[in-house]
Amino acid sequence: MQKPKRKIHMLFIGTLLALFIIFINTTFGSIGGEKKKGEENREVAALETALMKMEGIGEVFIYFHYEHVDTSSSLADMLSVSGSSPKKASSLQGILVVAEGVENSKKKNELTRILSAVLQLPEHRIVIVEHEKRGIQLESE
Repeated sequence: MQKPKRKIHMLFIGTLLALFIIFINTTFGSIGGEKKKGEENREVAALETALMKMEGIGEVFIYFHYEHVDTSSSLADMLSVSGSSPKKASSLQGILVVAEGVENSKKKNELTRILSAVLQLPEHRIVIVEHEKRGIQLESE
């Protein structure tokens, strides 16, 4: 009678240990993901601020478009034996910039060139559009 109980107890302890490991992995993984998003938001804000300081450029909003590649599941990562398991990755595919003061093609080209150099992105993947002018407009305009 002792052996079946011992097997059940070992199976129960093993299951609890596996659930604990999964819980710890998901908890710390989400904390790191939040930290990474916070850093990205700061970088975007810094880039927007720097672009707004350019002569002739007003308010700037930036939207990054990423291609999300999910090559594995989180369960496969936890159960993989090798240390080099496939990871989730995302690559920058394009950028949309909405800015005041880019109705001039010279300013638009300068902004495209600068963003291409800073972000290491080809110019054809950068779209720049004029920010809609809001505010009080006179009837004579």
